[in-house]
Parts: sequence; C-alpha cells; structure tokens
Amino acid sequence: MNRAPYFLLIDCPGTERKLAFGLHWLVLIGSDVSGLARARGRRLRATHVVVGGSPATVAGYGRARSAWRRGPHATASRRRRAPHVQAAAQLYALLYPEGGLCLIPLPEGRYWLAAAQDGSVLSQADKVFATHSEALHARARLREQRPALPEHDADSVWAALSHAVEPGARLAVLPSRWAAMPFALRFFLICVGLSAAVPPLWHGLSAQRFLREPESLAPEAAGRVDPYLAMLEGTPTHAPDALFRLLAAVGRLPIQVQGWALRQAQCDAGSRTWSCSARYVRAHPLATNQLLHARLPAGWQVSFKPLDAATLSWRVAADVVPLARLTLPTALRVDTELVAALQRMQPAFVSVALDAAVAVPLLSSQAADPPEPLAPARPPVRRRALRLSGPLRSLALLPGPLPAVRWSRLALHVQPQLQPSLAASTLVAELHGELYEQE
Repeated sequence: MNRAPYFLLIDCPGTERKLAFGLHWLVLIGSDVSGLARARGRRLRATHVVVGGSPATVAGYGRARSAWRRGPHATASRRRRAPHVQAAAQLYALLYPEGGLCLIPLPEGRYWLAAAQDGSVLSQADKVFATHSEALHARARLREQRPALPEHDADSVWAALSHAVEPGARLAVLPSRWAAMPFALRFFLICVGLSAAVPPLWHGLSAQRFLREPESLAPEAAGRVDPYLAMLEGTPTHAPDALFRLLAAVGRLPIQVQGWALRQAQCDAGSRTWSCSARYVRAHPLATNQLLHARLPAGWQVSFKPLDAATLSWRVAADVVPLARLTLPTALRVDTELVAALQRMQPAFVSVALDAAVAVPLLSSQAADPPEPLAPARPPVRRRALRLSGPLRSLALLPGPLPAVRWSRLALHVQPQLQPSLAASTLVAELHGELYEQE
C-alpha cells in the first residue's frame, strides 16, 4: 500500500467524541517507536496515527478528508480545542484485552470488521465494507486464520465503543517534516527560498518598468525621417537582466574538467547574442582531447591546439532593446544614485571607472536631412563608458537592474592568488559597457 486509506468518522451519540474506522495497521519493530511510527506515516502520506499494543507494538495510519481537515471541524478546533477522535479498532483492543472479533453494522449503512489479540489490533481487521455479503466473506476468512478468537456481540461492542474514553486510543495528527523542523531552521529555509526567488522577479518587474512603447510618427510625417527618433531606434542596449544571465552562464564554467584547466574566457556582445569562448590547457598527463570533447555541451564548438590547449566556443542569448523603448535616466540621477552605488561597491574591485558623458552623434545621412521648422526641443542623449575590474564574485554587487546600458565585453582570467582578499581572487573579471542618459 503506497498511501494510507481515508478513514471514516462517526459521531458518538450524545457526546463530542468521534470514532475513526478503517485505518491501516502495521507492526513496529525497533527501539524508537515514536520515530519509526512517524517515518512510516510520512511514507504512507498519512495525516493521523495511533500507536498501541503490548507486547507487540502496532500503529494505525489514516488520512482525513480535506472537507474534515479544513471544514467546520477544523474551524471549531482552532477556536476552541481539537476534537476528541479515537481509533475504534484500538479502543476495541483496549476494551477486550483477551482478544476477539466482531462485525458491526454502522449507522451509515456500512459494516465494520474488528479483530484484536493480546491487546493489539490485527492487520487483517479494521475494515469497512459497503455490503453485508462482503463483510461476511471477510469475517469468514479471518475466522479461518484465527479460529481461537471469540466473537463478541455487535450491539454490546457498539455500546461500549460509544461511551468509552481511552487515552491510548486517541488519534493524533501526524506532523509533516516541515512542521517538525525547529522554527529557526524553517525561518532560515524561507529566507534562502526568498533570496533565490526575489531577484529574478525584481529584474522582470524592473524591465517592464523601464520599457515603453516607441513614439509614433504623425501621418503627415510618415514619409520623413526624424533624425532624433532614428538615432533612438538604431541605438541598441541590453535588457536590464541580460547581464545577470551572462554572468550565470560564465559562472557555470568548470575550473577543472577531465584534467583540463581553465585559463581565460571572454564574451563579446553581438546584435542578438553573446559570442563566448574559453581557453583550457592540459593540466594532467592523462588528459586527452577525446575526454574533453566527450564532455562538450550540446551546441558548443571546440578547436584544439593539438597537444596542449583547446578553445571552446558557444553563444548566449541576449535581449536587445533600442533606446526608443526605454526611459533614459537623467544626468542628475546617474551622478547621484548610480555613482553612489558604484562608490559603495568600489572596495570590492581593483578598479571602477565611469568616464565623462559625451553626446551620441547622429549618422551623417540623418544629419543631412533638414530639421523640421516647428520640431519640439529634444533632450540630448549622452553616453558614458563604464569599466570594472575585480573578482568575478564582486559583479554580483552591481546595482541592478541598470536601465539603459549596452555591455560590450566580459573577460575572465584565472590568476592564482597567494593570499585572496576582498578585491583579489583567483577568478578576475573585466566588464566593459556604455551607460546612456539624457538631460
């Protein structure tokens, strides 16, 4: 049985107690009975368990239906106290320690077969049947297996079950592994999950924030080319989260693979993709070209400097967005927010450089067109060269997502360090790009 069965709940007349019928019973062998009972219950995906029996220890497992777990009973238990539910088979075993069996018609028209011996519920018992004939066949099979068991009167057993209260028969909620963890550990795991899920969500929302629809030309101006709009449409930038995807791809490069050692890697920006390459050298006498080629990911290319080096080549997708679809930051925002962020992260880099802003020129063919006499004043667009050099891990400190940046190159060098520090690491990265702004 892969799962514990759903148990049947019946109210005891005139009381607030309930009886649970139809549990799955297993013998427990071991010193840690409680731990073994919980482990078996989780494998069976049980929601409730009861442990009893002496000298043989048995446990009954069952699942509560969702209508009972989250319905009015659950609401009542939260407001007052949990309902008192007893396992009917365990209660029967406690009331008749000498053992026996009985077949009882239940109020809902079904039939329940119970059997116990020496104070323990038998695994063949605690069965609920829809018809009387099925119940009689099951009782006959049980009597063949256990001919010494006496049979008790159904009415007297039902009366005893309805009025008896035994702490050892109470059905207990089986806590999940999550609920059984200490609160401090659960809080830590929640924080780890949030730290993994929030950054991608933030990058996606920020990308939607900065994207906007391009301006449309008036019908009468459709035949003319606006140099300013043409410059915005023809100047590509990277989507705010493109750099993080590139860093993740480069970060997955193995430092050592099949006796080959990484020496350097580089990714150059193209129109829609990054063209990446990585140089490996033989670092072990048993390293061969064949072993390295066998580990090559799908879609990658390799070229060998036959005996001692190899260059791997691959491409990484890059989302490109024209300036016309972005809300460019102002020069004041760059000088305050972005520069302040670069200043805070500067100790983690060998060098951080942001050049002075220069105007983005128009193409000569566009500049030759005469300007419209009544054209509104357009804010000039400028760009600044941004260069960073330092440990690869420090690039995770970049303020993101940056709204209007075109990255041009990411280079990675493996430089063993005698004494690593905050700004010194074996993996040294160089990142080049241009940041766009407007007045």
